[in-house]
Amino acid sequence: MPSLFKWSGRSDQGPAAVPMAPPPVSIPSSTSKVLPRFLAALAAVPAPVLLDLGPVVGQNITFFGEQLACKIVIEDLHAEIEDHKRRGADDALPDAIERRLAREPASIDGIMCWDVFDFLERRTAQALATRLVALLRPGGALYAFFGATAAELRHYTRYTVEAADTLRLRTTPATPAPRNVFVTRDINRMFDGLVVAESVLLKSGTRETLFRKP
Repeated sequence: MPSLFKWSGRSDQGPAAVPMAPPPVSIPSSTSKVLPRFLAALAAVPAPVLLDLGPVVGQNITFFGEQLACKIVIEDLHAEIEDHKRRGADDALPDAIERRLAREPASIDGIMCWDVFDFLERRTAQALATRLVALLRPGGALYAFFGATAAELRHYTRYTVEAADTLRLRTTPATPAPRNVFVTRDINRMFDGLVVAESVLLKSGTRETLFRKP
């Protein structure tokens, strides 16, 4: 089931307490050139609806709520992916994701994918991208990271927004799996129906990308 948080504006009270896992390992903060554009794309939308494909991060809920007065739907695909990998049930993952994201088409203004696509094989990645394109409203924005180098992934990354241009990365263990590297041509094909508004290759070898829906 998704977690949902709704903001009507700035508030002195934070969201309801959410049980959290033990603190993950922290990595120094990094500067984002694309996140400010994601925020700018949604700033003019009254009470936008955001879909977050990462785990619940209370600081992010507070940040986006105060910046955008938005409603945030949390669908932790890291947990879904980990569950299927542990059970050796990767073939069932596309259907599980489809059920989890069974929402009305064109019902979401902004989507935060973080690094979810790094953990998906091509069939699953295509199914997820197609679903997200359908969910996004015209004028909407999608924010994602794509690893550009092949590697064995042993952790998930939890992105915590510290400021409009600053992210702190924290890691939690993952069932080891090879990263599926998608080149620019692959990414454009997967997200057919969206246009790339910004794409920055970071020193870490990760591509930070913003898509817009015409």
